[in-house]
Amino acid sequence: MNIKTRLLIILFLAISTIGISQDYKKEIKSQFLDYNNLIINKDFDKSMEFMPEEFFEIVPKDQMVLIMEKTFSNPEMEFELKSPKITEISDTEKIGDKYYSLMSYSSLMKMKFIDINLEEETETEHKLRMNMIKLSFEEAFGSNNVKYDEKAEAFEINAQKQAYAISKNGKTDWKFLVIEKKQKFILDKLLPKQLADKI
Repeated sequence: MNIKTRLLIILFLAISTIGISQDYKKEIKSQFLDYNNLIINKDFDKSMEFMPEEFFEIVPKDQMVLIMEKTFSNPEMEFELKSPKITEISDTEKIGDKYYSLMSYSSLMKMKFIDINLEEETETEHKLRMNMIKLSFEEAFGSNNVKYDEKAEAFEINAQKQAYAISKNGKTDWKFLVIEKKQKFILDKLLPKQLADKI
């Protein structure tokens, strides 16, 4: 076998590997967007199909659905979620009997607080309350990612997030686990130690 033939085989294998790599990444992206669209459309029951089963041993499925319903139908808040933009999907890593891929994405949220039973609030108190809310959002998401429309009294938050895509075969049926540092005690139970330690 001459050098030219060897190079052609190596090139073919490299292209094939890249093609396979892109296939599972496309699948992760497609399924993650499906998952988020179900949440945006308030189909919370169906969205649970995209979460790891082990999660429901910690937080029961019906309780999780109830939490999401309360968040989206809170009479004191208008809440709108936009479809996320995926910025990066890492190569999969097989740990134990599962495949893991770390995703980075940005998620745009719009929030407006409805003043209920605040007739006695002065204009100064109202401004102070809005400033306190803005500061707490800036602390959580970074000051560059929070905009406040004073006229509409609405917040726009561009949350930079990460999630693990998890699959048993590394190709299909991806489940998603959003990384929240405040919930590390839950993530420690659901992720392999070498991944949980990085959070």
